[in-house]
Amino acid sequence: MASILNRVWRATDLPAVDAAGVISSGYAALDAELPGGGWPLAALTELLFDAPGCGELSLLLPALARCSGPIVWVLPYAPAATRDAPADALPYAPALAAAGLDLARHLFVAPATPRESLWALEQALRAPHLGAVIGWLPAGHGEAEFRALRRLHLLAGRQRALVFALRDACAAAAPSPAPLRLHLQARGGRLAVALLKRRGRPLLEPVALQVHPPHWNDTHLPTPAAPTPACPTPAAPPAPTLTPALAARRWSLQSIFSH
Repeated sequence: MASILNRVWRATDLPAVDAAGVISSGYAALDAELPGGGWPLAALTELLFDAPGCGELSLLLPALARCSGPIVWVLPYAPAATRDAPADALPYAPALAAAGLDLARHLFVAPATPRESLWALEQALRAPHLGAVIGWLPAGHGEAEFRALRRLHLLAGRQRALVFALRDACAAAAPSPAPLRLHLQARGGRLAVALLKRRGRPLLEPVALQVHPPHWNDTHLPTPAAPTPACPTPAAPPAPTLTPALAARRWSLQSIFSH
């Protein structure tokens, strides 16, 4: 009887996950709360934040340094978002190299439209031998947004790779097929990580992590945006015209891993 009871899963426990199916986040306090003890492979993970540059990329660097395959970054599609974002809100080559990442294995995609963002993410997830895919998702709406996320999650399930979708925190109330969703906030020079969704019992209090150098203070971090009652509903983007330049970008992305 005792042996049977030991095999019974309790709702207060995190589900057992094969250690080969995760990669350590590099932060012991966070690993203790992630099912399996790390970031999941073959699954979509969402990172939601109130303001870009709160430490979302620093949070990922230790795990990305452990990846052996190519890493694809799909950057924000809107030129204004790229231009106005804090310096540490987008990948910075010297910082990646200082974290131990081999820049020769990184591919950066700069989409011009929301459709290109989703297309680039899907194409990256169809490539073989991936290490990780990190993409900023465009703001969506309703059922179309959920279907796009579901496609990404299903494609992620075919890979032995880390897959991260970065989104605005106003999407936290929207349904998502991602089995792991985190809300990130800068607090007192540290990063507060709240687990909005995970397999197993809920986490009531955020995990505080020191992702930036200790000598940093709040003046280096973005001021959280004032909360809004709901996300604005963007107009549906027009389908992109397949120009010669776009066709060349598509060929490059499809062929980058074929050698």
